[in-house]
Amino acid sequence: MLVDNVLEIKKLTKSFGTQLVLDDVSLSLKKGVIYGLLGANGAGKTTIIKSIFDLVKPNSGEIYLFGEQMPQSVEQYKKLGSIIEMPVFYENMTVEENLLLHCDYMGGQFKGNIDNVLQNVGLINEKKKKIDQLSVGMKQRLGLVRALLNEPELLILDEPINGLDPEGIIDFRNLILSINQTYGTTVLISSHILIEVFKIADTIGIVAKGKLVKEVSKIAIEEMGVGIEEYYLSLVKEGVSI
Repeated sequence: MLVDNVLEIKKLTKSFGTQLVLDDVSLSLKKGVIYGLLGANGAGKTTIIKSIFDLVKPNSGEIYLFGEQMPQSVEQYKKLGSIIEMPVFYENMTVEENLLLHCDYMGGQFKGNIDNVLQNVGLINEKKKKIDQLSVGMKQRLGLVRALLNEPELLILDEPINGLDPEGIIDFRNLILSINQTYGTTVLISSHILIEVFKIADTIGIVAKGKLVKEVSKIAIEEMGVGIEEYYLSLVKEGVSI
């Protein structure tokens, strides 16, 4: 494996009973890129991500993080930040209390990052509010705060813009770009909202019916003179190789 690959997945297969949900999936992320994993709901995106975190046990295949085969020790996962589906918090606790609790098991040294990250995502004024006082958009941004507290080398986001209004989507998009550009954080973002992910991604992986049908750079798609929706449909619906 190349040393500049932050994440590499090789021939990942997973079945639930008789249903094949991942079919020989292989992909790789180079350090510093934003990788967009695109596909319809149920295509297999979340199963890929849960496999990275050992939340789903693949039938076969290998996953490498930072050059080491997974699963490894808990320490290896502390290099990751994530939002998997809708972030969940203790509703009767404040924003700050939830984040302090997170630091208790990620590492006490990260408690000093709380105010800075809250400031960066525009939630510093909500620090003392209880979770049930926050809007959906605020909770989604708080999920990003929690994911960033441990200064992750790889940030993994599964459908992070679900439930956000247009303004929230724009804010979230700008936050991801800023994190990537300012800190060089590698980002894996999965979504069925093609256009929004295409706006920020360097590399696109298209998933359909459990298969990674194409892995291509954003620049290559732009050079073809087609939009991401047209390109996606040509692969998923028509089976045309581009």
